[in-house]
Amino acid sequence: MSPRPRVSVSLFPARHMQSFCRSERSGRDATSSAPPLQPCRRSRLGATPSEMAEAALLALSKIGFYLAGEAATFIATKFSNLIELPNTVQRIRRELLMMNIFIRKTGASYLSDELLKAWITEVRMLAYRVEDIMDNFSYHSLQFKQDPKGKKVANGLNYGLVFSGIADDLAKIEKEIEHVSKLKNMWVSSVHELLPNQVTSAEQQFPRYSLPQLVKDENLVGLKEDRELLNKWLTPNVPVVENIPALKVVSLLGMGGMGKTTLLTSVYEQLKDLFDIRAWLTVSQAYRGVDALLKELLKIVSASEHTATGDANNVNRNNVTVPVDIEIGGQKQLKPDDIDKMDTIDLKKNLKAVLKHKKYIVVLDDVWDRRVHDGISDVFEDSGMESRIVITTRKQDVASRATPGYLLKLNPLDIKDALQLFCTKAFPNKNHFDWTSKLLEHANDIIKRSEGLPLEQCSPELQELATDIIKKCEDFSLLKCPSELQDLATDTVNKFKGLSLSVCPSELRDLATVIVKQCEDLPLVKCPSELQEIATDIVKKCRGLPLAIVSVGNLLSSRKQIVPVWRQMYNELPCELEKDDQVQGILNLSYYDLPSDLRNCFLYCSLFPEDYHFSKDDLVRLWVAEGFVGRKGDSTPEEVAEGYLMELIHRNMLQLVDNDELGRVSTCKLHDILRELALLISKAEMFGTVNDFGAMVQMDTGVRRISSYGWKKMKKSKSKMKFPHLRTLMASDTIVDYVPSILSESKYLTVLELQNSDFRELPKSIGNLFNLKYIGLRNTRITSLPESIENLSNLQTLDVKSTEIKALPPGIVNLTKLRHLTADKFVDENQSEFRYFIGVEAPNGLSNLEDLQTLETVQASKHLPEQLDKLLQLRSLWIDNITASHCAELFGTLSTMPLLSSLLISAGDENETLSLKNFNPTCTKLHKLIVRGCWALGTMDCPILQNHGTYLKYLALSRCHFVEDPLVVLASCVPNLTYLRLNNIASPRTLVLLAGSFPHLKTLVFKDMNDVSLLKIIDGALPEIECLYITSLPKLQTVPQGIRTLGSLKKLWLLGLHRNFKAQWDMDGIQKDLQYILELRV
Repeated sequence: MSPRPRVSVSLFPARHMQSFCRSERSGRDATSSAPPLQPCRRSRLGATPSEMAEAALLALSKIGFYLAGEAATFIATKFSNLIELPNTVQRIRRELLMMNIFIRKTGASYLSDELLKAWITEVRMLAYRVEDIMDNFSYHSLQFKQDPKGKKVANGLNYGLVFSGIADDLAKIEKEIEHVSKLKNMWVSSVHELLPNQVTSAEQQFPRYSLPQLVKDENLVGLKEDRELLNKWLTPNVPVVENIPALKVVSLLGMGGMGKTTLLTSVYEQLKDLFDIRAWLTVSQAYRGVDALLKELLKIVSASEHTATGDANNVNRNNVTVPVDIEIGGQKQLKPDDIDKMDTIDLKKNLKAVLKHKKYIVVLDDVWDRRVHDGISDVFEDSGMESRIVITTRKQDVASRATPGYLLKLNPLDIKDALQLFCTKAFPNKNHFDWTSKLLEHANDIIKRSEGLPLEQCSPELQELATDIIKKCEDFSLLKCPSELQDLATDTVNKFKGLSLSVCPSELRDLATVIVKQCEDLPLVKCPSELQEIATDIVKKCRGLPLAIVSVGNLLSSRKQIVPVWRQMYNELPCELEKDDQVQGILNLSYYDLPSDLRNCFLYCSLFPEDYHFSKDDLVRLWVAEGFVGRKGDSTPEEVAEGYLMELIHRNMLQLVDNDELGRVSTCKLHDILRELALLISKAEMFGTVNDFGAMVQMDTGVRRISSYGWKKMKKSKSKMKFPHLRTLMASDTIVDYVPSILSESKYLTVLELQNSDFRELPKSIGNLFNLKYIGLRNTRITSLPESIENLSNLQTLDVKSTEIKALPPGIVNLTKLRHLTADKFVDENQSEFRYFIGVEAPNGLSNLEDLQTLETVQASKHLPEQLDKLLQLRSLWIDNITASHCAELFGTLSTMPLLSSLLISAGDENETLSLKNFNPTCTKLHKLIVRGCWALGTMDCPILQNHGTYLKYLALSRCHFVEDPLVVLASCVPNLTYLRLNNIASPRTLVLLAGSFPHLKTLVFKDMNDVSLLKIIDGALPEIECLYITSLPKLQTVPQGIRTLGSLKKLWLLGLHRNFKAQWDMDGIQKDLQYILELRV
């Protein structure tokens, strides 16, 4: 087969294709205990233009805040020598804005221009200094505004001198900006000169790779099912399905390096001869418009009309002949130069004419913009010829262009497939080791001796062979072979021992075939036993990404096969991957394509440990606090940030872990390889660091974000750590002893995150951190907050949930920018007591916090309804210690809250009766309801369930009593639930899930229901159930009837049931019928 050149209309052409493919009380997700990968000590990346631009953007946002506020005018009127201060700031803003635009215009040109790279570094440092000065001004202007007569002094100086110093600093910065601008004009080429060279420089970063002539099927590891499905979708003349067009658009979706193009190439090569016309276009990031794509496509398909093979990509297109039935300006023949002169209308007209009665396949590989397909889709008319358009992409919005039901998403390889792929690369010249070779030899001998022999002639020969196999197997020491082969060898011996002399040869051939297949499927058969453990560790670090697995395997194929060498590779894996231009090129493309607003959000995720599961709420609040996200139109910053999170997931930069009851993101994670990319960029940019303690001591004091997750515990030192420019500190137990020291020297700190640490006390000086917007102390040992916290006028989030704090300082009500306040004391980790968590008392003046969106958990009181009545922005509210006397007024107030979407109400004790008759929400946004306590008789007839029940998606009930079957009653009141939890509920002995009940339910939990002895699931109930947890039902001794009908089930727990339950389970043989369930615990 002749090579098939790739036709490219892209700035970044086709990538090289390797032979691979691939509790009722919510809380923060637990973090992984695995230590984070350490970043390389050096970086070849430098800082990209887009990254430099982000530094300028943060400075610009600070300047914009300054100019929009009253502080600048107020200070200028108080000090005559500062009258020019606003004008100076405005000039700096304009200069930085122009620099920012210039940097973004240069694109990837910095890669080949050292002068430009150095100049951008200077711009970044200037932008950081401007940000520091503006923060300093904000702090002192706030202090002065509170003391306008100047009685107080700042750092021993009067305010006049302080502001004069700030003005001097700005004047110096302005001069330096002018100097840096002149340097650009003197030494750096103008943007117009740079842009024509952009392709060349980009290609140096992302080299042009060609597709191999053929992708071997045996190397498509882990993609067998995907390949079969794609083959089915792309095969023309398949049986026509009603309501599905003959022309189909097929999309392959997955993160960079997942094997999309490799998989497609394999299927394309197999099926391409079934089409009259085939064209493969690699689009990549530099989509240059509809015309460029149409011209390239017209040249290909027109040329294919005059070739015997019809393979447009193999045609020499220096002289393209247009089909004779197409007349363009009276010409019968047209050269590529003539096609280049056509406008969009002529291009589309001629393409339609060529394709109209042809069966064609057009591949649009590596598409980043949905306009690619949208701009040319009208060329592809459905004429019933079973043609195909195939798109490969990393972006969900592009993949959504597929015909419904024809979108294939590639996921990371599981560990078995990943090991198998790794071994094929790490040991390319070794077919099998001793055990595999022997077993294959025996299997082939069986087939050879038994083929064609009549049954009566086979027995003596086969008996001799079987005896020989047994002897050979027994002679080998099983301890010397991999564990997988031990099992196979033992199984082989046992099977041969059991064969009689009259056994049919076909049975022996079947056995031989099984041996061959099992040998081929064993992932570690090529790996020496002493290397298997470290090989597995290396592969696990790649997290199923084929590109990384292949890269590492290829590297190790040329290294000595000894443990120290491979252990070094494990320790230096990030650095080794950084050296691989292909790995870096493919992953960098995803980062470069991010909109500017999302780049810092992505980099921020690298500050957390490997395989960390991000809570959506936490990540959103952190991004907002950092200033990465602002309000857009009527959307709050949190809503905008949630949109950013979805965009990163749709771009496969973050991976979805769980959805919430509304189908929104609940938790997500960052692939470890992408995390390494982000760490390299963060280090070069001085965005943040996750270095160990030793590196931290010697760290550049200009670092702006520090994360200590995964560090080793260090002994306390008397030396102070000074990071005067620090904006974010994420500290675990490893450095909590140093937190006071760091805080005392970091006056610009914005985020303090100490969750899940042994931290015990905030210093009083915390009140001096004017810039602090986020304090995270969840699950720490802190017992109180200092009074000085009332000075944190910019604080947006205060999280002291699951701590020892009993009360909030009264001055908390002065923090009028507070948006999220979570505070309660965790008193019973086993959750055996009814009040295992206790809320804090609502401070007087709570109604001052009008921006509050989250309030968890406050104790009910006589005055609470009046305070809540003014908190119109509340979305999530938890109330504890409710008594019967509180119910009428409290639930009346809750009914009128316009934005309330999540509510937890908990009684003062388990015997307290809660009446919900006054709870009738006027807004339909409330979708999550948690009720803890005994509710009054007739509650099922209350408005919250009868009128509002259809809007509820999440319902958790604890200690509520039901006379009738709660499942039957609730199925009619709350039919749209996706989550239902019944905990410690008094109920009838028999519970029945009727046919058609809970059609949308994904998760169902039964816990501590002591009355239940029988559970029936009627066919047709729970059609979408995924998780069923039945725990601590001591009277349930029979398997739930109808459980086999739950075909969508992924997780099933049956724990803490009657002592006879397990025996009944085994007797009924249920296990074998539920093998499709991914997680089964009995």
